[in-house]
Amino acid sequence: MKHLFVSIVSKGAKSNTYKFALAKFLLDYSKTQNLKEEDYEISFYEIATKFLEYYWFQECKYKFKQDFNKDKMPVVIRIIQEHCGTEYIADSYEKYFKNRQELQETLIREIEKKCFDNVIPRFQPDEQNEFYQHFYSRAKDGKAYKSSSEKKIILKYEALKFFKKENETLSKILVLEWAKFLEKTNFTPRLISKIELMKDPKRNSLTKFRKILMEMEEECFYCGTKLENTDVHIDHFIPWSYIYEDELWNLVQSCSKCNLIKSDSLPPKDCIEKIVIRNEQRALSKWNSDITDYYENCYKAGFQIVNIENLQCNRA
Repeated sequence: MKHLFVSIVSKGAKSNTYKFALAKFLLDYSKTQNLKEEDYEISFYEIATKFLEYYWFQECKYKFKQDFNKDKMPVVIRIIQEHCGTEYIADSYEKYFKNRQELQETLIREIEKKCFDNVIPRFQPDEQNEFYQHFYSRAKDGKAYKSSSEKKIILKYEALKFFKKENETLSKILVLEWAKFLEKTNFTPRLISKIELMKDPKRNSLTKFRKILMEMEEECFYCGTKLENTDVHIDHFIPWSYIYEDELWNLVQSCSKCNLIKSDSLPPKDCIEKIVIRNEQRALSKWNSDITDYYENCYKAGFQIVNIENLQCNRA
C-alpha cells in the first residue's frame, strides 16, 4: 500500500493537483475515524466539502497559481473565482462562510458535480482498486470513464487502517510532492509550510516589536502621522500571508487607519526605497536585496497594490 500511495503522488502525468487533494482527503478522513472492522462509505459531497476548504486557501489566501495559462486553471479554482472573486480575502475560512452558508453549499455542490469524474476513477490503477471501490466503468474507447449515478466511494477497512497508522509519514511525502508540483508556477516563500497547514495559522503577537520600531521612528511609516503609544500598529510591509514570517526587516510602524487600508495588500512601489533606507540605517540592510524580489513575486502571485492616494508615503 505504501508503494502504491507513493507511486500515485509522485509518478505519472498530472494536469492539476486533484490527485494530491484527494490523497490529502483520504489521510485527513482516516485520521479522524475510529477503527471498525468494516468498509467506510464516503459521499462525493463529503469529499467536495474538503476540496473547497483546501482550494479556497490556495486561491483566496495564498494566491497559488495552478498554471501559467489562466485558461487551464482547474475547474475547482474557476468555481471559487466565479463566486468569491480573485482578490485576497482577509477573513478566515470559517468567518468568511459564517454568514454565507448558501454560497458555501452552492460551491460544494458545484465541486461535487464537476470535479471528480476523472480523479476518483483514475486515482488508483483499475487492476488494483486497493484503497477504495468506485462505481465508474470504462467507456467503449477504453480511455474515458462513464459517469456514474453512485456519487460515493467505499473506503476499505485495511486502507483506512493503513492511512491511520502511516499518517505522518504519508502526509510528509504528499506535501513534498504537492509543493514540487506547485513550485513550477509559483514564486511564493515557505510553499511547503502553506501546503502542510492549509488552514488559518495561529499568528504570533507583534507587541514585542512595537518598542523597537518606535525607537526607529515615531511616525506612521505610510502617512507620516505622529504616533501615540496607544495608536501604534505593526504592519508587514510584504503581506504576512505571502511571506509567512515575522522578521524586523519587513515590519513597520503604522497608524490604525493606514494599517486597516493596507491590510494584506502591497504598499505603493514608492515605499520600497523608504524601507530600504530604513533598513540600511538600522543594520538590517542584508535583507534589502530580497525586498524588491519579494515585492515583485508577491505582485505576480496576485496580491494587489494599495492606491498611493490612500497611503501617501511621500509625506513621511
